[in-house]
Amino acid sequence: MTRDEAKRELRPLKEMDNDIRAVEEEIERLMAIATKMTPVYDTDKVNNSFHNKIEDALIRVEEYRTKLTRLVLKNLDYKNKCLNKVSRISPASLQKFLVYYYFQNMTLEQMAEKIGHSSRYTYTMYEAALDEYSKIS
Repeated sequence: MTRDEAKRELRPLKEMDNDIRAVEEEIERLMAIATKMTPVYDTDKVNNSFHNKIEDALIRVEEYRTKLTRLVLKNLDYKNKCLNKVSRISPASLQKFLVYYYFQNMTLEQMAEKIGHSSRYTYTMYEAALDEYSKIS
C-alpha cells in the first residue's frame, strides 16, 4: 500500500465524524423547532396544524436518531479496524500522529501545538506514520 492509499483508507474516519456531527446538529434544530412552538387556543375552531407540526418534527427527530445510530455503529466498526492497524505501527511514538489527525479530528497545526513542535516537524512525522501504516497488511 502507498502513502496515498493509506490516506484514502483513513480519510473516511474524518468524513464519518463530520456526517455524525451534521446529523446531531439536525436533531438539535428539529428539537428546537418542536419545543419552541407555542399553541394557540381558539375556542371557535379546532386548530390541528400546531399538533401536526410538532408531530412531524418529532417523527423527523426519530428518523434522524435512527440514522445517527447507524452512522455511529458504522463509524465504530471502521475506527476499530483502522485503530488495530495504527496500534501496530512501530515505533509507537508515530501512532499519536494518526490518532490525533484521524481519530481526534485535529489539524496538523493543532497537533503541532499539542506536542510542542513545529508544523514542519509534525507534518514530517505524520507522513512517516502514514508510511508505517501503509506497510501493515
